[in-house]
Amino acid sequence: MCQEVGHILGLGHVDEDFNNPPSGTCMDYSADPEPNQHPNQHDYDMLEIIYAHLDSVDTYKSSDDDGGGNGNNGRGGGRGKPEGVGNNMDLNDPSAWGQSIKEDAQGNKSLFVKDLGNGEKLFTFVTWIQ
Repeated sequence: MCQEVGHILGLGHVDEDFNNPPSGTCMDYSADPEPNQHPNQHDYDMLEIIYAHLDSVDTYKSSDDDGGGNGNNGRGGGRGKPEGVGNNMDLNDPSAWGQSIKEDAQGNKSLFVKDLGNGEKLFTFVTWIQ
């Protein structure tokens, strides 16, 4: 359960090799799951990085505007992405995914990031099928 919640919050696996010694985090695959029942400090550090609030935008405030990319300049509200973000991108083309920043246990590139400008980034998660 801990691992699935970690995935929902944006965490990846620490180690996907069942034969390695446990790393002490629920985000680890292991043949010895006993010590891997809870998040470890690395998991909390990653969550802090993912959810760091480094700008002046208050996404928690209520608003009367319509939000989203539907003519409201991307001010939130859950109605789509900001206008212009990701337009003309073919995500079926791996060259559109940006820079590889993570590999899986088999050495396959599994996470890519592309800077779209204006503080926007595109993350592409890839699961390779054998």
